[in-house]
Amino acid sequence: MATSPSGSASAPKNDVMQDLEVRSPTPSAGSAPDMMAKVLAHARSVQGGPAQPSKPSPLVRPAPAPPKAETLPEIEARKPPGPQARPAAAAPPLKGPGPIRPPAYVAAASAAAAKAAAINAAAARAASAQGPTPAAPPAAAAQAAVASQVTATSLIDESAPWLPEEPERKTAFLQVFRYWHAQVRPEFAHKAKPSFLFLVTALPVMVKARDTLVALDLWEPHGEHSRQKRDQHSSWKKYCEFLPRAQQALQDLDDYRHLSLLTALDDLSSRIIKAEKKFREGLAQPARSRG
Repeated sequence: MATSPSGSASAPKNDVMQDLEVRSPTPSAGSAPDMMAKVLAHARSVQGGPAQPSKPSPLVRPAPAPPKAETLPEIEARKPPGPQARPAAAAPPLKGPGPIRPPAYVAAASAAAAKAAAINAAAARAASAQGPTPAAPPAAAAQAAVASQVTATSLIDESAPWLPEEPERKTAFLQVFRYWHAQVRPEFAHKAKPSFLFLVTALPVMVKARDTLVALDLWEPHGEHSRQKRDQHSSWKKYCEFLPRAQQALQDLDDYRHLSLLTALDDLSSRIIKAEKKFREGLAQPARSRG
């Protein structure tokens, strides 16, 4: 096998190597090693590693510089002239229902009071012009003072023996008494007792029951048969029911306790009824004669 000379073999090899070196790309500024260096530098800066003294990477945007702190003279120089504090706005008025108007009866009562005061002043002037008036008797003044303090409640004695035993009837009677006593004139209030009102209602019933028995000839029976018939009659039962209670109520009235229910029933009933009318309406005024 023929061998080529050493000089001829190396010549073609050198030509090939020169050709490869000519055709190999020259490293540029943006080659892979430079790019890797930039990426590594960026990774170290993120992880807190030592900073490379190289120029900043184009991948990382530099942080904006903090604003320059202004000094107090510069701030004062930029303030507009004049007072800085705004004047306090006036508080809006409170909204509400407004002043409460008094009811109509209050105004009417005030007008009536003013009218009464004017009448009293005119009467006082007239009395002073006529001279001093005689003073009222002490007994009348004391009676008026006592009458002004008497009320229906102060006259009620719920333990009185003549009151009904049933609670319902007792309560109903006392309610009627309070209503009736409110209509009594003040000068008779101390005499208008619950016992008086009981006699006003009981005596006419007793008179009617007696008259019924008298008409039937049973008021004074002449025999046992008539006595039994009277005892069974409803009028006699009604009379006997009211008689003991009326006798006890009569003892509570100074003006009538001297009268007897057995012998002066008609006179007592007439007096009680007239007194009740006087308590409510007052004394009858005498008629004036026409001259």
